[in-house]
Amino acid sequence: MPHSFYRIRLRVGIALAFLLTTVPLIGVMLTYLYLENSRSALEVASQSIERTTQDIVEDLHGLVSPVARVAEATAMFGRIDRYGLRRIESLRYFSDALAALPQLASIYVGFAGDGAFFQLIRLNRETGRFGPASPPPAETRLALRMQDASSGSFADSYLYLRSWGQVVGAERVVAAEDPRVQPWFEAATVRSAAALSDGFVLPATERPVVTVSYRMATDEGVPIGAVGADVSLDALANRLDAKRIGAAGVIFVVDAAGQVICHNRADLLVDRSGGKPALHMAASFPDPVLAGAVALRDQGAGSRFIAPLGPDGKDYIIKFAPLPSDMGRDWTVGVAVEVDEFVGAIRGATVRIMAIGSALLAASVLLLLWLSHRLTRPMQQIVAETNRIRHFELDNDFHVRSRVREVAELAGAVEAMKGGLRRFGAYVPKALVRDIIVTGDGGELGGETRPLSILFTDIAGFTATSETMPPQQVLDRLTTYFQQMTGCIHDHGGTVDKFIGDAIMAFWNAPRTDPDHAERACLAALGCLAVNRRINEECTAAGTPPMPTRFGLHMGEVVVGNVGSSDRMQYTALGSHVNLASRIEGLNKAYGTSILVTETVERAVRGRFLFRPVDLAVPSGLSAPIELFELVGALDPRSPFACSPETHDLCRQWHVAVALYRGRRWSAALELLRPLADAAEISALARIYIARCERLIADPPGDGWDAAEHFKTK
Repeated sequence: MPHSFYRIRLRVGIALAFLLTTVPLIGVMLTYLYLENSRSALEVASQSIERTTQDIVEDLHGLVSPVARVAEATAMFGRIDRYGLRRIESLRYFSDALAALPQLASIYVGFAGDGAFFQLIRLNRETGRFGPASPPPAETRLALRMQDASSGSFADSYLYLRSWGQVVGAERVVAAEDPRVQPWFEAATVRSAAALSDGFVLPATERPVVTVSYRMATDEGVPIGAVGADVSLDALANRLDAKRIGAAGVIFVVDAAGQVICHNRADLLVDRSGGKPALHMAASFPDPVLAGAVALRDQGAGSRFIAPLGPDGKDYIIKFAPLPSDMGRDWTVGVAVEVDEFVGAIRGATVRIMAIGSALLAASVLLLLWLSHRLTRPMQQIVAETNRIRHFELDNDFHVRSRVREVAELAGAVEAMKGGLRRFGAYVPKALVRDIIVTGDGGELGGETRPLSILFTDIAGFTATSETMPPQQVLDRLTTYFQQMTGCIHDHGGTVDKFIGDAIMAFWNAPRTDPDHAERACLAALGCLAVNRRINEECTAAGTPPMPTRFGLHMGEVVVGNVGSSDRMQYTALGSHVNLASRIEGLNKAYGTSILVTETVERAVRGRFLFRPVDLAVPSGLSAPIELFELVGALDPRSPFACSPETHDLCRQWHVAVALYRGRRWSAALELLRPLADAAEISALARIYIARCERLIADPPGDGWDAAEHFKTK
């Protein structure tokens, strides 16, 4: 027979012919349905965006119109009774207006004659400084500002109120502002109807507002003053957010100059990068969808278009609509909706139909191949199992039944090989064995230099408690202990290097590279501590001595690889940093801690875990001090190792106490440390520092005081 590179089995050819005729037909049908449904969905999207735009226009009117009516009514009252708005009892009307209109941030009146000014503003807990000198009292909810000459000289008075009539603070200074030169006042004097200002950030609250102002004048047109009311743009943002379409939808308002008046995310409105809070310009707005949409409109894209926007470049439908001119401002509403919000469901349905169709096609092909597959199936199972063995996946069971003797013998040989490798993996790190099997390398002596996170553990007092036990009981206890502790280390990607008596040495970032090895090592240490506590509870319940464990974690450059001889080698890590990790574990005994880590570990995972500074220490064999920390828990509240609020408070107090101690302020540190000695989780460490402070206070050192603790023994 002539040699051919293209050989095909009959059952495969039948299945292939079936697929080549059926799949293209189904593909054409699905493509047509998808395009038609997408077109319909985009039409629905356009209609929805149009309705949303109209709703936003109405919402903006709904926010501003009531405020405008309040300003007009106040101006009418001021025209009828020129001195009424100068009396505090008449300003109760301002409080009622703030209570009735949640979008109203502030209401005020300025007089043309003498420049008197009266304002009532809504404050909240986040408001910083308001007034001439200091932040308002914590319980302040309203602030009344009165600038007039009622006291005999023109002065600026501030009353801080819990509610109307309940004064909680007051300030008074010489008046320094003239409302008659403010933009809102000047705008009201040249307009017969309500005047709407540009958006700006209210200095008192650092939140964005627009001002509605209204002129006060006599029937003859003699100016009396003007009334102003600030409308909170946060309230508008909340309404925009309620109207946005889809999770990624964006709604915003921009003015003719390109300033962003509002956005559906209120937290993005204020730009604090320049020192003085202000509204963003569209080009620098932190939402890339808004910035991109306005830029494309200004470049000539029109008032409605579809374009890729945002960091992921997803397609958005963009619609711009001008606000009616009766608002008095040249503002434009923009609506951006991700196309996938409308087409995504259709695409998902198409994918599901394709999946179902593919499953039906596969079932048809399998039906055609079933008879011929009956004989070859055991061989396919054996091939699949050898592939799993190649990747060192040895935990699953493997059983092949076949009436063919050779196939059965081959299956038995594969199972025997798998069992031997499984037992081999108990002596050597599984990741190393997997790499050796997959690559065929790794059997030579030698190593490489790389940074590792190295963990040492040790059972406190194990030798003393084991002397009274039979050897078999000691072995059983250690076996159970090692099994649970190493299981936790493996679950967090660690490599158990060796067991040294009752101690464990493990490391991360070898043999497999792990860029997050420091974080995984910290999680493993916390996990092992939790496992150890459970073991100790079980020991106590069984009437046997507990096995409290101490942990030392360090990170540094070491040599990791195969050491030994050609017929007997071990995969391990060597170097000074390994020795240092072991000594760090031993220092737990001196400080009464459970998990000690070095500054290199703390710096690598800073912001992800809660640490307690322990000491500047010079371990035996070192000449330079290193910073030691106690690993307390994870900062992620969703983590099983998250700390309680009480623990966070203790850590904050401890940080302050240690800072005072290192700053030679030992008396101040002592005052903070004494209460901490009663906290169980920190009592031992607190007593150490208390003794140090008392000694240093009694015998103060010179200027060359060394804050580091020097250890002479391991």
